[in-house]
Amino acid sequence: MYLNDVAMVASDTTRSLCYLEGLIKNKLLPSFVLLLKNDQELLPGQKDNGLASDIVNLLKIANIQFSFAPNNKINSNEVVQIISDRNESVFIFSGYGGVLLGDNILNLGKFFLHVHGGYLPAYKGSTTNYYSLIKDGTLGASSIFLNKNIDCGPILLRKKFPAPSQRSEIDHIYDSEVRTNVLIATLKNYVDSGCWNFNLKENQGGETYYIIHPLLKHIAILADEPLL
Repeated sequence: MYLNDVAMVASDTTRSLCYLEGLIKNKLLPSFVLLLKNDQELLPGQKDNGLASDIVNLLKIANIQFSFAPNNKINSNEVVQIISDRNESVFIFSGYGGVLLGDNILNLGKFFLHVHGGYLPAYKGSTTNYYSLIKDGTLGASSIFLNKNIDCGPILLRKKFPAPSQRSEIDHIYDSEVRTNVLIATLKNYVDSGCWNFNLKENQGGETYYIIHPLLKHIAILADEPLL
């Protein structure tokens, strides 16, 4: 079924592909997908072949309307105008890592549904699941509506997950899988209730983390149990 009021902004990442596979499998189809160009430095989870043909093929097979953005800059005037002209009020955001939405796009009156790779509000910022692995041996994912502050939008749904058996695959496989799990659960709640119900209306406190040092990341991957 098509979610008539839900669209998607998708970058060329394994996460976007995983999201779309999950959405199609669960028959929760966005009414439109805007594909961001890939002309920047590769980041964790990003493919190395430009806008992936498998994403495009997936959209065609599922008969999901899509178009290519003129650039990869979510805050560019061109991309903001495309989103502004759409009728959908909610956009699943699967953009490139480390990019914050600017005032020009946040002030459109649209809602940007993002699944953060961390259990909020405790773990905000970057690479937070490696820190949670070190602290309590779990990973998390939380769906929020983005605002101008990092990972501080209202929480719709959050879950904790056990550490995967292959911790070296967190960036490219497991992180995308747990985020997809939370995304699907969030959209199912929306379909069942007919509205966006928040489990937590506020997302206060917690700690903001920064890209983990390679040594700490290595320790988190090798550890079989929490270290703190």
